[in-house]
Amino acid sequence: MRDSILSAAREIASKEGWRAVTIRKIAGLIEYSPPVIYEYFDSKEDLLLELVRMGYSGQLEAVESAREASDDPEEALREMARAWWRFAVEAPDLYQVMYGLGGVSFPVTELRKEGEKIAGSMAEVIEEIMRENGKDAANVWDKVVLGWATVHGIVSLAMAGRIAGGEAEAERLVDQAIRDYLKSWTDA
Repeated sequence: MRDSILSAAREIASKEGWRAVTIRKIAGLIEYSPPVIYEYFDSKEDLLLELVRMGYSGQLEAVESAREASDDPEEALREMARAWWRFAVEAPDLYQVMYGLGGVSFPVTELRKEGEKIAGSMAEVIEEIMRENGKDAANVWDKVVLGWATVHGIVSLAMAGRIAGGEAEAERLVDQAIRDYLKSWTDA
């Protein structure tokens, strides 16, 4: 039942946007009364937080798998950025709820640690790249935030239909951004 409730919320969000997700609509979609949903989730916010957790878990798994696919840290970082992008394209409803897009608005400070796991994975790879190229890795977190902001910005613009050329162009821009960052981080 819990999975059915979460799936129904995602289905409504995918079709109508997150503002349309209500306990009443979810109950109607799964053909139960609203009180049944409250047996599994204390509130709509509780339900959304569970979806955020699912999203972070899925994104971390995608990024970690990409990282492990290459022994070359620069290639691993490029693949991690691509995995981030693909996760957003393949699960836009989860990506939106994770990052407060598409009309979702609630505090997720208690889930900050979930996002930090992804950032930590990226930081380790960037630090390895810096060290292999004889560079100071002291400001690795700045690089993580720059990479995150760039890829997230491209994802957000693509989701809003603001990138001419759509998903293919946005994916190309993600690749270009990471290549440019790598070049600037490793050049003398």
